[in-house]
Amino acid sequence: MDQPVETLLAEMDEAGVEKAIICAIGSHLVINNEEGNDFISGVVKKHPDRFLGFASVNPWYGEKAVEELKRSITGLGLSGLKLHPVLQGFQANEKIVFPVIEEAIRLGVWIYIHSGTPVCSLPLQILELAQKYPEAKFIMGHMGGADFFLDVPEPCAKVSNVYLETSLTCHPVFVKEAIEKLGSERVMFGSDSPTSDMKTEIEKIKVLNLSDKELNNVLWRNAHRLFGL
Repeated sequence: MDQPVETLLAEMDEAGVEKAIICAIGSHLVINNEEGNDFISGVVKKHPDRFLGFASVNPWYGEKAVEELKRSITGLGLSGLKLHPVLQGFQANEKIVFPVIEEAIRLGVWIYIHSGTPVCSLPLQILELAQKYPEAKFIMGHMGGADFFLDVPEPCAKVSNVYLETSLTCHPVFVKEAIEKLGSERVMFGSDSPTSDMKTEIEKIKVLNLSDKELNNVLWRNAHRLFGL
């Protein structure tokens, strides 16, 4: 809500980013989901070559959240689901979120979940949720963040339906270790703009001295494949 579309497009152009995934924040993420999803859909339709949109629904709304997710994907043309357990007020692996996950499975969309904030959104909670729903497709935002990365690589290697997203990890070495243990096919670049700086997040990947294949997988090819671009 604090970042105008024009500002984001300018940041993308400066950083050499062709396409970005966007989603609602603030009250649009927590309370006014319909308004937020309509807004995101409108931006995507105005700039279809630059953006994909993820829907946001709060699981506390129950069946209303399920119906809003269905409307957002089938009616508004959005491409995935963003969940933020901390801001939306639930633990990532508790039963309140199950109906929303099951609808995402029916719709065949990816689920991005914020990670790295106790007590609601820890990596092991997300991995437990992914084990309960092996047919679901998860992206773990921030790879556990600054404090919980150590809970990610080895457990994640045993849960094949979880991909890792790189933004806000506090050290490039964490990204390198994830690539070494999981393979570059399961790690994907993210910026978390405007919380973090897009060019800085890209540089964090480029300093790792990855092979051309690994670099391309992380920066664009995995997203290109997962979202059918």
